[in-house]
Amino acid sequence: MERDFRQHVLDADARGLRRNLVALAVFYLLAASLDFVYFSRETVFTLMMPLRGVVYVLIVATMLVPVRAGLVGLRHGMVMLTLSYIWALTSYGALVIEGFQVGLTVGFFVMIVVLMNYLFLPTRVIFQIPWGVAASGVYIGIFMPASGSTPSQISTTIVMHSLANIFGGFTAYQLSTLRRMEFQRLRALQAEQARLVDANAELSRREGIIASQRDQLAQKVVELEEAQHQLVETRDSLAQAEKLASLGSLVAGVAHELNTPIGIALTAITHLEDGVTALDKVVAHGKLTRTQLSDYQEMLRDSSRLVHANIGRAAELVQSFKRVAVDQASAERRDFLLGAYIDEVLQSLAPRLRGEPHRVQVECPPGIHMDSFPGALSQVLTNLLINALIHAYEPGWAGTITIQAREMPGDQVELRFRDDGRGVAPEHLNRLFEPFFTTNRSRGGSGLGLHIVYNLVTQSLLGSIAVASAKGEGTCFTMVLPRHLPVMMAAGTA
Repeated sequence: MERDFRQHVLDADARGLRRNLVALAVFYLLAASLDFVYFSRETVFTLMMPLRGVVYVLIVATMLVPVRAGLVGLRHGMVMLTLSYIWALTSYGALVIEGFQVGLTVGFFVMIVVLMNYLFLPTRVIFQIPWGVAASGVYIGIFMPASGSTPSQISTTIVMHSLANIFGGFTAYQLSTLRRMEFQRLRALQAEQARLVDANAELSRREGIIASQRDQLAQKVVELEEAQHQLVETRDSLAQAEKLASLGSLVAGVAHELNTPIGIALTAITHLEDGVTALDKVVAHGKLTRTQLSDYQEMLRDSSRLVHANIGRAAELVQSFKRVAVDQASAERRDFLLGAYIDEVLQSLAPRLRGEPHRVQVECPPGIHMDSFPGALSQVLTNLLINALIHAYEPGWAGTITIQAREMPGDQVELRFRDDGRGVAPEHLNRLFEPFFTTNRSRGGSGLGLHIVYNLVTQSLLGSIAVASAKGEGTCFTMVLPRHLPVMMAAGTA
């Protein structure tokens, strides 16, 4: 099975690797351009350019490795060698470039190399995680102290590299697992298809003597029922794969979102460093004026405010992502505030919503406590929201999506998810929750999103769901959920 899997992904891995290596070669030109900022022109042309040229030699050599199963290990080894060389050349800057923040600045670029290891180059997870952890550990433990970095800079770099390894390793593992599950599903479908073809041929051959072969026909009926059961299991496997894909997308989106506040904070700190350097020069010459001191104080306040706001924003993103991702992955039951949890789910989806012109409104009274499965509720809201973004609006429309919640008698809560889009055709309304039913297959619709929603609401959350829609008047999903699930329900039922 493992040999078949490697052969199956061999061509796709080779094509993806070559595309990524070309992109890496282009990206590395940007990194090489920074040499003119930190080194003299003589050093750039006599030392740095030859050293960086080795990277392109390694890239070309890796791309020329033939696409054969026996050379997979060599190709992966070339990739890891290229990454290790880029890491060493980048880390070398921390030792030779003079500057107060050089260890932290180079640490940011080393973090990018670590993220490339997880997200950019298709090596195996068993190589990615040890390499990423080792690359971060050696730089922080050896290069930063040798460059004279302060404890504060080392602590900041540890946080950055820890996040990079956690997010990168988790994403790489999820993608690797998803690819293997898809391969296993394909093999199962192919085996099932071959078996059904054989069964049909057998039934056709015995059609003329059906009277004398009733027992055998009954046996074939049993086999077909077993095949149907296997198809149901395959459908469940597809649904689980879609859940994992959603979680992987969430990880990638949050990792991308963290770059902005961290980058702004780094820029503000660099600006603050330049201001300190300028102030030191003025004080050293005894030419400090009241105006210069006032300007420096204003710059200090602005920079501090920027750093505080953006680091706080990054912390909020990490905390929100942690809660939502853990809920989706663990499916544990716990007590939570409904309104606050809806806000956390929407915050985790911010990277997906930012490119859309639509508004999302939440109308939920404070204080609604629920003892349920937040991971299932998160998956329900995510699937409904993505479904609305894909199906409800024509290109160029700017709509409003409303999430309303209210308490009901009998310890229940009503949750309404409404959009003001184009609505659903009457002939499709009764089929929305059927598996594999979609009106948008040309754009990648699997037909499993609303089916997953129905199963989660009725089976995991023990509620009910109804849909109402009219052409041109939007669609409304109404869910009635118990606020407190029965005590005997275990976390595994979600």
